[in-house]
Amino acid sequence: MRYMIAMFMLFMVSCQNSPALQSPEVEAIAFSSTDSTMYYLEAVEHSVLTPKGYTRAAAHFVAGDSIIKSDAANLMKAGLTCMNQDGKYRLYGVNYLILLTNKFPQDRYAPEALLQLALFFDSELGGSERAVEFLRVLLKRYPEHAMAKDAQALLDLMSVSETGEIQTVRDWLNNE
Repeated sequence: MRYMIAMFMLFMVSCQNSPALQSPEVEAIAFSSTDSTMYYLEAVEHSVLTPKGYTRAAAHFVAGDSIIKSDAANLMKAGLTCMNQDGKYRLYGVNYLILLTNKFPQDRYAPEALLQLALFFDSELGGSERAVEFLRVLLKRYPEHAMAKDAQALLDLMSVSETGEIQTVRDWLNNE
């Protein structure tokens, strides 16, 4: 009887896929939380994830919060990944980008984070006033940055929205 059980176990193990045939996402699940967070940061960097992979990445970023919060690049990757997910991770992404702009204001990602926050608040959360605040902070902190022109143009466009013209432009762009 023991011999049959041993043979059955040997048969089951030999029929499984070899580790070389497993996808990187399956492999990453076996790592600890820290390793998984680092794995997904690299995967996001190289844009090799499926849409479900990005959702898994967002979950690992939230679980590995201390790693994410220690570096501006990690905050940017995690913030954008989380913000582009449906459901519970979106606000984590917003928090990561806000933290980036406050904790690392001189980092090269800070102006882009402010612009991304403005776009997100305006388009996804319907918070035009908050979006305007982010754009004004970008213009005040980084007046010479390349994104300052884009921020000013967006700010000008948002100020026109009171007359309803901006909604016409949005409708047109959304239908294209």
